[in-house]
Amino acid sequence: CPYNYHFVCAVACGITFTTSGQVLCKEHKGKAKGEVDRNLSVEHMKSLKVNMQQDWKSKCPESIDLSLCYRLGGLVVHSLGSIEQDVDGFHSEKYIMPPGYTATRIFWSYQAPRTRTVYILKIDREGAKAMFSIIAADDPSTAIRSRSMCDAYDILMSRVRKQNPMAKLNEWTELPRARGENNKAYALNAPQLFGFGLDEVRKCLEISPGIEAVTVPLTPSSPMYQFCFVHPKRSAIQDLARRRAAAAAEKALENSSGSARTEGMTAVAKSGGSGRITRALVRRADEDGGDGGGRAGTSKDRGGRDPKEAKAETAVQEKYKEMKSVPLEDRLVAKRSHIHGWGLFTKKDIKKHQMIIEYMGELLRFRVADKREKSYEESGVGSCYMFRLDLERIVDTTMVGC
Repeated sequence: CPYNYHFVCAVACGITFTTSGQVLCKEHKGKAKGEVDRNLSVEHMKSLKVNMQQDWKSKCPESIDLSLCYRLGGLVVHSLGSIEQDVDGFHSEKYIMPPGYTATRIFWSYQAPRTRTVYILKIDREGAKAMFSIIAADDPSTAIRSRSMCDAYDILMSRVRKQNPMAKLNEWTELPRARGENNKAYALNAPQLFGFGLDEVRKCLEISPGIEAVTVPLTPSSPMYQFCFVHPKRSAIQDLARRRAAAAAEKALENSSGSARTEGMTAVAKSGGSGRITRALVRRADEDGGDGGGRAGTSKDRGGRDPKEAKAETAVQEKYKEMKSVPLEDRLVAKRSHIHGWGLFTKKDIKKHQMIIEYMGELLRFRVADKREKSYEESGVGSCYMFRLDLERIVDTTMVGC
């Protein structure tokens, strides 16, 4: 007999099973030897893992080649895409949906009944949001595109249901099975259809380069992905958080109008007054040091300052520019200190009189600083970050600044 069946398909097609182990199709069921088995017992399909890793996290994830195609049943993942670093529209709390993600899946066709076809599943970038597309191999001119993966999935399933009657309760049917309301074990939901909702694909996505971007929110309303298998390194998350905080602070202080006079007191309020000490010195050097340190034949410059003072502030300006020319993450790193708590460590050799870091915060008088320190202790904040600027002023970065 040339016919071959899966077990469920065999039951649906009326195959005869005998107690002696025979399996006969409809045409040959008259040749059965022995009694027909009427009491068929079935065990639902379960995943079988060969050489299963007991602790997947303890294995080296860098050994996995992310450029390979991954096949899971009827799904083939051709590209995992790239993790978006600057916008939040490509992940949620449960799923990572990187732009460039491409997969193909064998699924029921909506062109011909009871036949299967290949679907191309892609995630593209449209503006700052994800665009989900589904293209059928037997109908390539009619693509399903939507900003919501669930909407794209619903459109596909509605087309499939029109062409194929769906069965919800009969496990032995040869028709496509619908996802029931009570028993959700059958059929596929939207993330599973695309593939990024399957465990093996999620593992690969969670070790993709730049994955720490989904853990550091860009805005207070940004979603934070909940990792299931491999969490990114703490140091990578902290470095990204510092870079984003610094970028946000810079953007908040930008002069949108291009004129300092139009900003008024707004710019001062944003910066915490003159609390950003090094930048205040640089601005002052730019304003007063443009003529080379003073006019010839005079002992003071236009602002009434000594030429030595103007020259010193010009030197501060040059040191500041030299410091900012090297990214912070290439110069310094925060680590646990054997002396006390956390410490700041340098990655490069520091020359004498070289500027190391910019300390930014709120500028306070001593009495206010004393009250704040006491309130920090009473509220349980613990360590406070205050820097003595001179005999009268203190810079507080505990809540504001960096």
